[in-house]
Amino acid sequence: MKRKDYKSYFKNVIVPVFVYGAFTGLVVGTVVYFFKWVAEWLTDKSAEIYRFAQTHWYIALAVVAGAAVLALVQYFLQKWSPETSGGGIPRAEGVLRGLLTFRWLRTGIAVIVNSWISFFAGLPLGSEGPSVLLGTAIGGGTSKLPLSHNSWDRYIMTGGACAGFAVATSAPVTGILFALEEAHKRFTPMIFLMALSSVLFGVTASNLWTLALGEHSASLFAVTLTNFQIKQVWIPLLLGLVVGGLAIGYNHLVFWIGKLYDTKLKKIPQLVRLILVFVLTAAIGLVAFGEFNGTDALFGGGGLIVKLAGNKFTWKIVFILLVIRFFMIAFSTGSGATGGVFIPMLSIGALIGALMGNAFLAMGMDDALFPTVVMLTMSAFMGATTRAPLTALVFMVESTWSFSNLFYVAITVFLSYFMCEIFKVEPLYDVLLERMTEKQNKGKEPKILRLVYTVQAGAFAVGKAVRDLLWPANTKVSEIVVEEIARMDDDGEKKLHVGDALTIITQTYDEKATRNELEDLLGKQPKPPCEDDFAPVDPSA
Repeated sequence: MKRKDYKSYFKNVIVPVFVYGAFTGLVVGTVVYFFKWVAEWLTDKSAEIYRFAQTHWYIALAVVAGAAVLALVQYFLQKWSPETSGGGIPRAEGVLRGLLTFRWLRTGIAVIVNSWISFFAGLPLGSEGPSVLLGTAIGGGTSKLPLSHNSWDRYIMTGGACAGFAVATSAPVTGILFALEEAHKRFTPMIFLMALSSVLFGVTASNLWTLALGEHSASLFAVTLTNFQIKQVWIPLLLGLVVGGLAIGYNHLVFWIGKLYDTKLKKIPQLVRLILVFVLTAAIGLVAFGEFNGTDALFGGGGLIVKLAGNKFTWKIVFILLVIRFFMIAFSTGSGATGGVFIPMLSIGALIGALMGNAFLAMGMDDALFPTVVMLTMSAFMGATTRAPLTALVFMVESTWSFSNLFYVAITVFLSYFMCEIFKVEPLYDVLLERMTEKQNKGKEPKILRLVYTVQAGAFAVGKAVRDLLWPANTKVSEIVVEEIARMDDDGEKKLHVGDALTIITQTYDEKATRNELEDLLGKQPKPPCEDDFAPVDPSA
């Protein structure tokens, strides 16, 4: 890199990434820390109320009525901010990819309150999804500060989303990977640096608050794992095959329920859907007989995972919990209730692991390996359903602070992942995002535009590679003309310079917004960009 180019890169990339990332991370780390703290307090109080109501019928009636009231409040908040309906991670991914729009302040406020409502009601949803959406919203706010260029918006929001995930799960490396493998599904230096900066400062802020309040930081799951031996490699191999098959079934169930809500149950008002899910959740939480307690089937599932790793349940109770959570998580997500499915999805994997662990114990497996089987299955299920194996692998290590079984974790995760790949099962978050996108663009006609833009002096894109830029959604640079020489750039490695002419193909539902985004990146065009082709597209095609 030439000295002049290095100075430009340092000034226009390194410094802004560090400053924007640091500020966003500090704010997100603080807000998400207290959001999570209140969420945990509400969950504990809710569990106490349910247990008390299990033996006092008049309190039980009040709990059911209270659940209906909470559903009503959440409904009106969702009417005020529809962006908080459903899972936070797919919504955040849609915003980061430019597929969805949102109002950052309204979304940030509503996602906090609505999530607390879901947690207090006991819905089997987690705080990590709302934390990601909250981080995205905070990033959207900080990107509006003075001296920030419009083209930095999605980079800063990406940093906020990663910091939110890292603080919510106590997994900073996984938070960085989230940007690369999940949010944008590609690696670029600018995305990586922004995620790194935001996560480091976000986790630092969270740890400082932990120290200031006299609390103790720890891994997400306080579980002691025993090492596998090479002669026991058949266990992770078998786990990978079983988990892969069940992940395929789980994704299809979630897709089917979503389709059911959008078609046959379409006429059921959103308020009725929410009340049904909230009241059903309350009814399950009030049930207690023998070794079964309904509260184990509620909430995000972090505490349940630790209990499962400790082999605290008989296989019959584990099976009952698996069936209840399997369907309740899917119905809660389909109803549009606010909350995340990341930890709940992990709890499904842990329940499957506990069942498998009991089967292996009957076959003569050492009792000490039971927690390891549970955690391996948990990670593999997450990696298979989301189709994010690297994230699952790293998360397993960070959430348990155990590196010794990395080889066996990799076997289980990648085998389950390849099964989903073979059967062409779509990633869970991508399908949820597709549903959100369809709802937002309902009734709109997409257009395909073929435009020629010239890189202007002082433009955001100058000196940056094509792959480093966050282009409008569904946009491809098909050709770059430099000094009358046309070049293809399929890998996106070409750096852009003043005067370069770019042939751009884009599909858009909002032509004006797309043109504005392109001018934010490439500079104000001296005349309307050359339009070679303009064709409306049938949405059903």
